[in-house]
Formats: sequence, structure tokens, C-alpha cells
Amino acid sequence: MSPPLPAGVLRALLNGPFAAGGGSGRTVPAALLATAAASEDAEAARAALTHPDCPAALRAETLRAAPDGHMARLAEGAGSLTAEVIAELRRRAPEPRPMTAEPPDGRSAAWAVLVDADPERIPEAVFDAAVRLLPGPPAQLREGESIERWTREHRAARAAWRGMWLELLRRHRGRQRRLMALLAGSPAQAEIRHLLMDELVDSADPRLLTEVALADLEQFAGAVLTAKVCREIRGGLAREAARERFADDLDALSEEARRLPEAYLGDLGLDVDRGAGAAAHWMASAADGRWRSLLRGPAEGWLLSEEARVGLARRFAETAAEALALWEPEPGRPVGRVDQLRWVAVALAYLPSVEGPLRERLRALVADARRGRHLRRGSREFDDALATLERAVAEVPAAPDAVSPHELAHAPERVLGAYLDRHAGDDALVEKALLAFALGGRGDFAAVLSRHSAPAEALPRLTLGLRRLLGDGPGAQAWTRAALSAPECAAETIRALPAWAALSDASPAVTALVAAALGDDRAAWERLAASPIGPEGPHAWRRLGDILDAARDATPWPKAPAA
Repeated sequence: MSPPLPAGVLRALLNGPFAAGGGSGRTVPAALLATAAASEDAEAARAALTHPDCPAALRAETLRAAPDGHMARLAEGAGSLTAEVIAELRRRAPEPRPMTAEPPDGRSAAWAVLVDADPERIPEAVFDAAVRLLPGPPAQLREGESIERWTREHRAARAAWRGMWLELLRRHRGRQRRLMALLAGSPAQAEIRHLLMDELVDSADPRLLTEVALADLEQFAGAVLTAKVCREIRGGLAREAARERFADDLDALSEEARRLPEAYLGDLGLDVDRGAGAAAHWMASAADGRWRSLLRGPAEGWLLSEEARVGLARRFAETAAEALALWEPEPGRPVGRVDQLRWVAVALAYLPSVEGPLRERLRALVADARRGRHLRRGSREFDDALATLERAVAEVPAAPDAVSPHELAHAPERVLGAYLDRHAGDDALVEKALLAFALGGRGDFAAVLSRHSAPAEALPRLTLGLRRLLGDGPGAQAWTRAALSAPECAAETIRALPAWAALSDASPAVTALVAAALGDDRAAWERLAASPIGPEGPHAWRRLGDILDAARDATPWPKAPAA
């Protein structure tokens, strides 16, 4: 048996002497077509399969026998073979299956075409057909199925499904808009929208990114209707009656937005108390997920401008204000997670003001979060988010002797400034305002300190008594940062600073003081490295000067200052 002709020869024959096919009067040998079609070289095989003299049966037989990877290469520049390629893809996977973490039969032919073929050479019709054959979202819980097992497998499958779309979007950057249109109204379109707004936000086309972000906010209407429906059902209205009452509102929603209220109107037995808070839940999920990058910014290195990013963030904040207006406490479930506060805290940065009924809703949310913080030990993130909300609604008491540093910490800078102006000359009030910086207060520490009649005396004195004045609460690091920012922060104050916080700050002033205290004494430096200081508890309050003296003199470590 003679060896097969090299692929290059096959291509040359089919693209040269036999290129015109039967129309030139020269018949292409059937053996040549069959040999080229069976070649592992995709260019040679494609030349045979797209040849005018190629029998339909040979095309179908070759495509049916082709492995997925070879099929992907044949799809490149398919030309007259396009319809047959699409038909073969559909034969191999007639209907999209739900996504699983690990498909039992491996990757599909449709997926191979989309990721293995050259994106620039895939015909649009083949691309569209392959996309429509990709797996759908993971399957829902079936009757009798273990919830624990389903939850575990569903989570893994969901991550795989998200990863699939992310890879496709990166592979076909020029077709991102086409994908959005192709999958309109489907769960896949929502997934793509979320990916463009988060993982791909820096490289997404600005016009497309703006469109998908605004389209995402339109889905909020479904959460609003869900909240209204669930509150009516909770009040005693039957589900069927609720469906009838809100029929026009349901019809006005997009298919995607309608899914959430439909779920609560159905027979799934969903918790209507939770559904009553759907607007807030929607905003919390959006702020911590797909909107995270757009809200945090800045748009450095993005195709989208910073001005456009801020504009979208403001639209989010305006929508968040609608959710806040609908917020109400959940019975027996006080706010106790940071995500329940963060969406409001982020929105406040883009809202000019919060007044009237909206301000009262914010007060109610703050009060509920304070209850939740005591019931569930809050994290630092939770406390910071709550402090942001507290500052937005803070009102300083009229009497300076009645106000506490904690209350002043929550006052906006302009409110605090006006309050100190009204009580100018009150050094005790100024000292409370200074201590407020250790409790989360923001603004110009040096400017507040300058209001004191004796700032150079007050700063070291307050620093020495810091633990006692703060009641052993947090604040060592915040006070250290604030104190070091003041021009009046001399060596006396630096020595009185909490050692861990001061050394962590590593400002030039602290570094110089430490170097002067220990000099070239290697043993002293080793003792300092082994000193009993730390970021929490009593260790956080040991003073820098005391620690340096003990390290230099090899004396016992000092005790922490009394609370």
C-alpha cells in the first residue's frame, strides 16, 4: 500500500488543478476527495469538504467521525460547510443540559468549537449555534433528593458555569455584545452581565458596560414587587389573591425581574418574612457582588472613564435610596451582618444628602443594627459600616457636658465643626472631640487640636491617659495615626503612644525616636523584638517609651496602663 499523500500536496491539488471542480471540465478523483477529507490536517480536510464536487454523504460521514478538537478546526472558515457543521453540533448535543461540576462525557463539541477554534475564523452562524448548545444553569432540587448533597453539588456546578461564561467572554471579546443579544432574557445573560460588571469591568466596552449596568438596575423592580407581595401575604392575603392583585405589576416586569416575585407567589413555601426584605437583600447582594468594582473605583486602567463610573455609582445610590425607603426590621432577625449595612454605607458616599422620611428609615436601620451588634459579636467591618451610618444621622446634643466622645465620633465633620464653633473656648469639649478620633471620627485632627488653649500640653496628657479615657475600648491605632499627624506631636507624645500601634505606623518621627533610644545596642534591639506588645488586649496599650526604656536598660517589662 502506498503511503498517503502529504497534506500539503492534497491542499495544493484541491486549491490548484482541481479547484474549479467539475465546472472546469476536470473531474476531481473521488479518491482524492476521500483521502483529503480523512486527513488530520484541517486545512486539507476543509478543502475537500468545501469543494463543489464533494458528495454530501462524504461531508456528513467525515464530520460525524471527527473528534471534537478536529471538528473545531474544521469549523474555522467553514464557508459552504457551515450548515453541515451546525447540523453535526446539534446531532451530538440536541438539547443543552444543566451544568455539572464535571460533565460525565467531558467537554462538548460546541465548547471545543468556541474555545479551540480561532475566534476570528468562526462563522457567526456557527458561533451562535454553538453558544445555544452550551449547558444551562445547574439543575434545581428534585423531589426526594438530599438537600445537603444538592447544595454541595449545585455550588460547584454554579462555579463551573460561571467559569465557562467567563472563559468564553475573554476568548471572544469582540462578540460580548452579540452574546448579550443572543441570550436575551435567559439566566445566562444575567450571568454575563454580572461578569462584565465585575471580573471584566476593566476591559469591557464602555458603552456596553454602561448598558448592562443600567439594565441590571432595572431588575431591582422585581425585588420591590416581591417585598410588596410578601408583606401582603404576611398580612393574611392568600397567594392566589395576591397574584390577582399584583397581576398588572407582574406583567410590567421583564421576564428576568419577574422570576423573584413569581417564586414567592408559587408553591415553593418560601419564607415571606425574608421576601418582605427583598429590596434590601437585592441591594446587599449587588453591592458585595457584581457592583463591587463600579462602586469602589477608581477606574484606573479601565476603558470606562472615572466620570462615567461615578455616574453609574450615583444611579446605584439612587436605587439604593428606594430600597432604604422600603426597609423594615425582620421580626426576630436584627441586622447583624456587614453586608446588610455595607450597601447603605456605599450609597451614602454618592448621595448628596439623606433627609425626611429616608433619614428616619436610616435611623431605624441604625437602631436595629445596634441591637444586632449586641446579639452577635460584631466584626471590625461591621462596626466601621455602622459608624458610617451613624455619622449620617448624627445629631450632637446641645449641652457640651452631656456629649460623649463616642457621639462626637459619629458626627459628620461639618456638624462637629459647627458644634465646636458654638462652644468655642471649651477645652473639655475639644478634648472629647479629639478622643472621638480614636473611636472612628474623621476629619482634620490638627484643626480640632488647634482649638485647644494649650494644644502642646493637652496632646501628651490625653495620650498618657488614653486607655483610661477610652474605657479599654478599641482606638489605639486610630489615635496613634491622628496624633502623629499633628504638628504638636513632640517626643513626649510619641513616647506615650501605644507601642504596637506606633511601631506599626513606622512614621519618620517614631523611627527616629526608637533609633535614638536604642542606638547600636544589638541586645536592646533583640529585647525590643521580643517585647510583650501586640494589637489587642492589654498588650496593645503598653506605652512606647516604657517599652524602649526596658529594652535599653534590660529591666522588667512594664505593665499596661490601667483601664
